[in-house]
Amino acid sequence: MSRREQHEGRLQAQLDEVKAEITRLREKLEQAEINLELEYYTLIDELQVQLQATEQKFELLKQADEEKWEEFKSEFEHSWQSLRELIKAITAP
Repeated sequence: MSRREQHEGRLQAQLDEVKAEITRLREKLEQAEINLELEYYTLIDELQVQLQATEQKFELLKQADEEKWEEFKSEFEHSWQSLRELIKAITAP
């Protein structure tokens, strides 16, 4: 084998290593995207549950008599604040 062929063989091997590394990086990125997507679905589900709880507290507030209104107002405000904090946490960069 000539020097030229040896040199070209080494260069080809280096190119092949880079191609393999790119393939590994793509696979890693795809897995990260899948994990991120699952995390977002989980967060959205959690957000939906918190929204439903807040809506229920709002319905109780609307239906409360004067005696219970302050109590339900406090519960609603706490639930509302939790919902807002969850939204902020999900949408923060």
